[in-house]
Amino acid sequence: MLKKKKGFNIATKSVKCKLERNGFDLTETKTAFNEVVSFYFALVNTHPEGIDLPREEDGGWRFYEKLTIGENAVYPLPFDRYPVQFRRAAIRKAIGVWESWNSNYQRWLNRPKKQKHHRPPVQPRSFNFSPSFDAGVWKDDDGQSILLKILVNGQWKWVKFQYFAPLVDADWVKGSPSIVIKGRERFIVFPLQKYVPATGGIKTVMAQDSFRVMGVDMDLDRQIAILSVLEVNAKGEVFEVARHFINQTSHTKRRKRQLGRIAQKMRQTGTIEKGFGSTMWQKLHNGEVEAGRVYARQIVKFAKTWGCSVICFEHLGNLKPQHGKYSRRSNQKRAYWLKSKVYQQVSRIAYQDEGILTTRVNPRHTSRFDPWGYPVWRSNQFPTTLFDFQSYQSGTNFVGTVDGYVAHSGLNAARNIGLRAILRHRTNLVFRTGTKYQANSAREKAQNSNVLGVQ
Repeated sequence: MLKKKKGFNIATKSVKCKLERNGFDLTETKTAFNEVVSFYFALVNTHPEGIDLPREEDGGWRFYEKLTIGENAVYPLPFDRYPVQFRRAAIRKAIGVWESWNSNYQRWLNRPKKQKHHRPPVQPRSFNFSPSFDAGVWKDDDGQSILLKILVNGQWKWVKFQYFAPLVDADWVKGSPSIVIKGRERFIVFPLQKYVPATGGIKTVMAQDSFRVMGVDMDLDRQIAILSVLEVNAKGEVFEVARHFINQTSHTKRRKRQLGRIAQKMRQTGTIEKGFGSTMWQKLHNGEVEAGRVYARQIVKFAKTWGCSVICFEHLGNLKPQHGKYSRRSNQKRAYWLKSKVYQQVSRIAYQDEGILTTRVNPRHTSRFDPWGYPVWRSNQFPTTLFDFQSYQSGTNFVGTVDGYVAHSGLNAARNIGLRAILRHRTNLVFRTGTKYQANSAREKAQNSNVLGVQ
């Protein structure tokens, strides 16, 4: 894999490909790998002091390998001619599992008095890890086929497998693969790494003379996301240079239809057991994941097109579905899940592919005030005598103020989200009037120099 390089960060992701080869079963290799993990887990549990030893004193996995390999082995490994690459991978897995159990056990020991009746966490009795193929047990990877060293009827043999891989940019470098077995299907997973220019963080980006920030307001009604690109120039002026609405697709209708079918099946069945409707639930889940990726790609593409350095979201971590009918509550629950998934995908894709940073801000009052900090009327329930509101009368997604500011509620929120991210690092910002909103002289006199505006 890649080594550290000055001026660059290392981005990491993985690609999963389906393996094809008739007549060879990888289950035997997986079973043997987990047996070795179980053996070393018991050894780590017996001698946990080896984990904390420094590397210079042969600590970590080297400590346990010495106890099992060689003429002076204290606990000889009961597996003949087991590949060293698989053995060391199994030791690292065993150490990780033991450390996870031990941390949970220590928390249990230090639990509050009101939880004294809780049972202690038990050690795992079996393992189901996928074998990791480090360098030495795979070779001749040409992008479509690979040679793997696997266990066949008790003998280690080299077997050639075909796999179908998606196109990956040349910047990404492949690492050692691992095998994933799901039912009758076999997959090979490659870790990928590439160099991404270091930005120095959001604080460094916003310390520049001029930059662009894109605010994103996530909606659940007509638009899935409303985007507003704000630019700060060398004079400290803030103004909007672009906006975009990502409309809901047929994904929402498909989700509601699928949830309705599941609810009908539940009503007909009466008793719901484990695994009920697994195919329908899996189809629903796959659709949610794919929709999150599609929306995230659109957001990142728009940010790249307009040269944004930062993408800003609201921190909506406390959204909970309302009580009601099963299908309605389930639909709202998955809509909230999709919101968080879009943020996660944007954060990953924007940095890995374009070097764009992502942040989140407090959502408090982002929809109740205009970009200048004044309260707004929402919907179409404000005095129409104060506005030329003919084109907005039929809409319910607009806001306005007594000074004539009229905007889409989602766009107004997106502007406030972007401005809030800028305010974290830049406070000496000058008000800028624009064609969409002309501030009157009374307001300009009332405001000081630390005021924000949009064009």
